[in-house]
Amino acid sequence: MIHPDSVLKFSLGLKGLSFEIGNQHIQIEQGLSFVDSRSIRYGVIDELAIEKMIYFIEEIIESKPLRNLNISGVAVTSDATMTQLSELFFSTKKQISRIELEHGFNDFIERLSYCTSQVAPDQLYIFTYFVFVREMMNHLRVKEIQVI
Repeated sequence: MIHPDSVLKFSLGLKGLSFEIGNQHIQIEQGLSFVDSRSIRYGVIDELAIEKMIYFIEEIIESKPLRNLNISGVAVTSDATMTQLSELFFSTKKQISRIELEHGFNDFIERLSYCTSQVAPDQLYIFTYFVFVREMMNHLRVKEIQVI
């Protein structure tokens, strides 16, 4: 049984990021727009943009107190963007394992231009969200994300 105080609750917004575990709450003022503004050039997500996203996201994760959280391996979110991501890559699943997420991410990378053409230009942050969730799973040892 997973103790509720060790489940990571997160929200990744354009203007800021929020993480909560037990009674610890971490608010980060740099959101997805910050990552986008430093990664995406000319409104195009390509391999270089993904590499830059990974770099900036790792900087955010590594430089904040997120590394010290005692996470059970489960993270939950009610972000609408996670629901959209699940619709695009995971058959609208409500529970996504690290392995499933990695397969979906690899599919995204292999079909980058097709995937990015499936959303409106002002919705490209969905893919920044995807990269952030992947890096969060890797760096914070999250094994499963639940959409609530």
